[in-house]
Parts: sequence; C-alpha cells; structure tokens
Amino acid sequence: MIFAIVDIETTGDKPVNFKIIEIAIILHDGEKELDTYHTFVNPEQKISPFISRLTGITDADVYEAPKFYEVAKDIVEFTKDTIFVAHNVSFDYSVMRREYRRLGYDYRLDHMCTIQSARILLPGHESYGLKNITRDLNIDLGNHHRAIDDTRATAKLFHILYDKAKGNLATFIKREIDPAVLHPNLDINALDEIPNKIGVYKFYDSDKSLIYIGKSIHVKKRIEQHFKNTKTPKAIEMRERIAFIDHFLTGSELIALLRESEEIKNHQPVYNRAQKNTQFSHGLYMHTDQNGYHHLHVKKNTLTEKPLVTFTSLASAKKYLEFWMDEFGLCQKLCHLHKSTSACFNYSIKKCDGACIGLESVETYNLKVAELTENLNFKGESFLIIDKGRKSNEYSFVSIKEGQYEGYGYIHRYMLKRNTENFKKFLTKQESNRDFQSIIKMQLHKDKKLEIYPV
Repeated sequence: MIFAIVDIETTGDKPVNFKIIEIAIILHDGEKELDTYHTFVNPEQKISPFISRLTGITDADVYEAPKFYEVAKDIVEFTKDTIFVAHNVSFDYSVMRREYRRLGYDYRLDHMCTIQSARILLPGHESYGLKNITRDLNIDLGNHHRAIDDTRATAKLFHILYDKAKGNLATFIKREIDPAVLHPNLDINALDEIPNKIGVYKFYDSDKSLIYIGKSIHVKKRIEQHFKNTKTPKAIEMRERIAFIDHFLTGSELIALLRESEEIKNHQPVYNRAQKNTQFSHGLYMHTDQNGYHHLHVKKNTLTEKPLVTFTSLASAKKYLEFWMDEFGLCQKLCHLHKSTSACFNYSIKKCDGACIGLESVETYNLKVAELTENLNFKGESFLIIDKGRKSNEYSFVSIKEGQYEGYGYIHRYMLKRNTENFKKFLTKQESNRDFQSIIKMQLHKDKKLEIYPV
C-alpha cells in the first residue's frame, strides 16, 4: 500500500473559489519516502494579501508557474492507486477534487487524516495542529504554510503514526464512494457541496418519490455512509434507488430530531417504515395494583392505550426508566425491572424505601410516581429551550407552553436577549404529541449545553 502525503496552499478566497498556488506530494510506504512531487501553480487570479503574508508566496512567484490543467495529468498519474493523506484531509482533498471538477474530471482516492489518527494513536497532546504536534514530537517543520515544508513534516508524522499502528491504518482510511454502484441519475458531485453540519436529509428515487428521511450532526458524512453501506440487502437496494438528495440545516440537534420525526410522520417513506429504530415502538405505561400502588412498566405501543412517554426501542425505554427510578426513588419491583416474590435488590442496598414489601405507604410511594409523571409533562410550565442556530449570530429555540411542545424557530441573539417575548414573532407552531415530548425530554437529559429560558 502506497500513501500520497499531500499539502496544498491556496489563494485564500472564499472556499468555493479556492485555487491552488502550491502543491507538494510525497509518496510513502509507511517506512520510507519513495518519491516527491512539488510545484507552484498559476491560479489565474490574485493571491490575497493575507495568504501572501501567511505563506510568503506572491503573485510574482506563481506568474510563470504552470496552470493547474497543465499539471493535472501528472498529479493523477503520480497519485494513482494511492491513499491520499493530509493533515486536515477534508480541506486538501476537497480543494483537489474541486480543481479537477472544473476540468470535468472526477478525482477520487481513499483518504486519511493525520489529525484524526494522531488524536487516537498519540493521545494527550494539547493541540494537534501541525505546528504544535510537530513541535511536541521534535519534528522539523521548516517554513510553516509552505506546501513542501508542511508535506515533509506531515510525512515524518505519518511515519510515527504508521509505526504506532504497527502498519495497520485501515481503521483510519476513509473509503471513497464508488459511483459505479449508484443510480445513474444521481449527481454525486453535488454531495461535495453539502455541509458537514447538523440537519435533516431526504432521498428521492428516479420518480422523485421520497424514499428515506434521516438526520445527523454531520449530514454529509452520514449521507456518504449510506452510499458505502453494503451490510444488508435492504441498504444496498436503497442505495441503488437514490437518484436525488435534498437537505436542510437546523443548527440544533434537538430541532433536527423534531423535524425528522415530523417529516417521517407526514410522508412515511418506504425505507423509514422498514427500519424499526425510526419508529417510537415502545412506551412507559402505568397501572394500579390491588393494594393501590402505582406500577410503571415498559411494553410495545398499541393503538388502544396511551403511554406516558414513548421510546424508539425496548433497550432505550429500560435505560430511561432505570434513570428515573433512581432519580425519583422508585421501586425496582414496581417498575418491573426486578423479578422477585419479596423485596427488590435496591431495597437491600437502601435505594428503595420498601414499597415492594409494603413498608412504604401507598400514599408516599404514589406521590413519587406522580412527581415523575408531572415531570414528564414539564410540570405544566412554559419555557424556551435555547440551542445553537444555523449561523453564529442566531439562536434556535423550542417552545414549551404549559408543559406541551408548541413549536420551534430561529431568532437573532440580540433580539432574544433584549426581550424574551420576541421569540413569538419567529415561532413555527407545531401540534404536540407524545413522540415530540419524548424527543425533547431525552435530548434535555442527553445534552447539558441546552439552556432554559422561562417565558
């Protein structure tokens, strides 16, 4: 296996307009360097003053250099059948692919990031930026932000990683999508323009019928995983049917979860129906025994009974019930998490007050259950759940009105801080249901960075 270790310097304009001004490539087998390629490139546009100060490369340096199309074939041949390696590979690899797309060529190589692999193989460093990690490892960097010097330093870092992994870097290599196995109508290059941010994505077939809806905190990465998924016949079948992709960013994982659930309920795409984990299959139910104690138990949802809260799986339901049992001091046996004809295990370790054997009064125990059920409905309170927005000057918010989900929206940070009531102007109202309540409750438990604003 041969690795092409690459570093690129660019003009420094907006990312979509980046043009290469210097490229360096070192071929490496993990043990030693095999060959080197280096050239300035005439970008056919001005280099920004900031980039000139950063790299020391001026317009005069690249004026007589070859244009990218003049070296494109040489680079393809030099890197053929290699693994593309870079420090922050998402930048260098995407710039390279964009340059080739301008020429009508689809440049694809399996690739590896030395930042990501170093974090795992070389833990404990304060920073994994090239300047800092090379200093920590006593690697000579030379002129930082010059492609040839950065590539030489990255090659030395790569050798350390290769040695640390004992030559097995397979888990760090990101396999490229094979366009040959995809639908012929799918514009695979459009995927390059999808941000790797939080949002919801949709797949359509050649008839533009919606076949799947998903959400991810890294939309682009998740879509790519679908295109590489060969684990089941159903996954392969869906992959081959995807002809069009749509997506929208949410900024907030909570809103992504709510929007995904809303879209799935409204459209019922065929491949969502086929996946159990996209449905709220289980619920938490309550009944009262002959002695008057309230019991909580998890079971599959039905059309005839209304659960207190819903879950995507039995395992998830039991996990949350165990958490609430500890939080509210409930009995394992009366939560049906411990089978016994006598006292539950928690009573033996003094985490249960003895409702399982009649030592705790019905009234006292049932008040605990009532506190939990009231808590599941947010105690009837009204408040906003504040999260990151889609851009830096924006908040996202989810509105809870009198204990029920009211809707979501986005607001300028200044407007919300000036007057919390301003959120009403930007609220997209939604009908509440137990699935939405469950999503919100679980995300509040999971994400401690969410802020609560009373209204």
